[in-house]
Amino acid sequence: MYFALTKGIPTKNAFDERRWNTHDLQNARSLKESMDAVHGFCGLMAGFEGFIINDYVQKKPKPEDDDALSIAFQWGLCLLIISFILNVAAATASFLWGVFLREGHYRLWFMTVVGRSTKLMATGGVLTFCVGVLSFIHTIGLAENILIAIYAGSAMMFSLIMSSFLYTMIKTTARDPPDMFTDVMHAVNG
Repeated sequence: MYFALTKGIPTKNAFDERRWNTHDLQNARSLKESMDAVHGFCGLMAGFEGFIINDYVQKKPKPEDDDALSIAFQWGLCLLIISFILNVAAATASFLWGVFLREGHYRLWFMTVVGRSTKLMATGGVLTFCVGVLSFIHTIGLAENILIAIYAGSAMMFSLIMSSFLYTMIKTTARDPPDMFTDVMHAVNG
């Protein structure tokens, strides 16, 4: 079995027309709503991160500054840059596929391939941003017990969020039959 990006269009009916069924149209609308949400969120995150990163790009060292940034700070900045890249990629993909949907172009694989990949990029962007910020926190000289509380709280929250996200994306979307999620999509998306 192979995956072709040209697959996923309706078959021709008796009148030699290709018409989407109600379920597929609801999927397209749901995907558009998801793309709009991802685009706004990731665009905002990328702008915020760009503002932070800009402070360290082509920065002229002052005589009173340390000669080198600590390794924890460098890793934090590296993760922040990776997060920026992921957020820009997710914002760009969600913008483009949102435009395609508004133009009337849709394929069944958009929901799984584009929808899931942009959600993964957005989630990865947030995760790398938070780990980068946690690396920055290490460099400001907080007491060890405060750092442990911050790191432990962050680890618990992200473990809960990521496990719920992965369960929903992998298990729930694979097991829910169309008649079950169609009603929810219709109620939520109008």
